[in-house]
Amino acid sequence: MFKYQHGFCIIRCQPFHIGHDRLIKKMMEECAWGTVLIAAAQESGTEKNPLPYFVRKKMIQNVWRKNEAYSRLKIIGVKDVNNIPWNAHVLETIKKEEPDKPKPDIIYVGDESEYRFFADDVPNVGVCSRTTQDFPFLSGNMVRDMIALKDNRYKQFVHPENLELIRKSFYEDE
Repeated sequence: MFKYQHGFCIIRCQPFHIGHDRLIKKMMEECAWGTVLIAAAQESGTEKNPLPYFVRKKMIQNVWRKNEAYSRLKIIGVKDVNNIPWNAHVLETIKKEEPDKPKPDIIYVGDESEYRFFADDVPNVGVCSRTTQDFPFLSGNMVRDMIALKDNRYKQFVHPENLELIRKSFYEDE
């Protein structure tokens, strides 16, 4: 029995790293259904969003497809918008992509301040802190910087299943 019916999280996955995975694990332990929304799905090739949506989705699939919870997990893209409220856009995207699933009853975030957009629409928030005594501070910017500098320490922050995909995505043109 799960604590919640339907949880979701919003991540950019530039690239998918262990912090993202930690958030998804918590969601899938507590929810009957989980939805991962990959933000900025329309954007790639920029400094902040170098990877296209399909590569980011593949990174999550590489890690999760062997997990028994994968059948309860949906990965979808969400485009950035400026003309409508973010919360309404995200929840409408989930409803459109998963019409047979219950309305989300929890959002999972890395910092509680991220919940503010959804406080009126989603009754619960699950916070998976970005820093604990056992878990280092981690950000996509940090991982991308290490990759750009060819600092192999980035490998400790991404899953081994994605190392080849990262190599192809970041270094193939060199």
